Amino acid sequence: MLSALLSVKSKAYGFIFSRTFIGEVLTGLHSMWLHLRYSFNDRNPDTEQERLEYYLVKHCHIIEKGLALPSPRKGFGQPKIADLIKRTQEYEQQNPDSLVGEMVRDTLREYLAFHANDLQILPMELLRSMTLFVGNNPSKLKGGLKVLNKPEMMTYGGESFEKFLSCRHSVRNFSDTPVEDDAIRRALKISQHTPSVCNRQGWKVHYYNDRNKIRQLLSFQNGNSGFTEQVDKLLIVTGSTKAFTRYEHNQLFIDGGLYAMNLMLALHSLGLGSCPLNTCMSWLKAGSLKQTAGIPRHEQLIMMIAVGNLLDEFRVAKSHKYPVDKILKLH
Repeated sequence: MLSALLSVKSKAYGFIFSRTFIGEVLTGLHSMWLHLRYSFNDRNPDTEQERLEYYLVKHCHIIEKGLALPSPRKGFGQPKIADLIKRTQEYEQQNPDSLVGEMVRDTLREYLAFHANDLQILPMELLRSMTLFVGNNPSKLKGGLKVLNKPEMMTYGGESFEKFLSCRHSVRNFSDTPVEDDAIRRALKISQHTPSVCNRQGWKVHYYNDRNKIRQLLSFQNGNSGFTEQVDKLLIVTGSTKAFTRYEHNQLFIDGGLYAMNLMLALHSLGLGSCPLNTCMSWLKAGSLKQTAGIPRHEQLIMMIAVGNLLDEFRVAKSHKYPVDKILKLH
């Protein structure tokens, strides 16, 4: 009797939260609640470690961007620099050997070098604070600027890149050869070159290589029917709400989507097959998936990516693309 009641309750919940307007509204409200609960206030960032780290990276990158302009304005960004030094010191009390501290110091070294012949325009107090904060240690090459040249930028472009993109397809038929963990790690390293808002890199990747666990997680997703058993490795890409400000609700999905695309291209470059699987589901189902997958509450689901080694020959959906004129709007 109890089992039957639980079954009815489960079906009722599934219907209400997945197939009705009420479920749609509640899912939207829950997404907004997560963002407001965990994102940081840019005017007064939280001292919680992860949120403060993203805040520091953001403001460090603002100084980097200022230095990278065609004609940087002398003395720019002084209030931000003073705030950056103060909050980095607070952060380093709990994280003395952090990468963030190296990024900030290298960026401020670049700032001081830019003003080498005009130090007198900087307030004495700020100059002293920057000099003490930066210290005499050499650059760790973690922040500031780097110089590129056009021939180098053109090396990997053109027809070869077009062919590389055009031969990537969503693969649903993999070989029995297991994917090495090192190959996944290498793909993640390549994907780290994805652009993100103010370099915050708010994406996360959860990796699963146990077949039973993969089947369990894929049961929450409705697009893997027919090839579930083929999936050798599973990646779930998420975005941390702690990486974004109150006004950046959509940015989490933009940055996460950019990263997920680059991750699939990285897997493609390593000769692996992949298939993106959407995580468009009710907040109730998403919560159950995150709990089962061991994903923190403050992370939003971007997508699953099924991964496997390629067969010598296999079939994929043609997925014909529209002509450019259909999507191009000239103004």
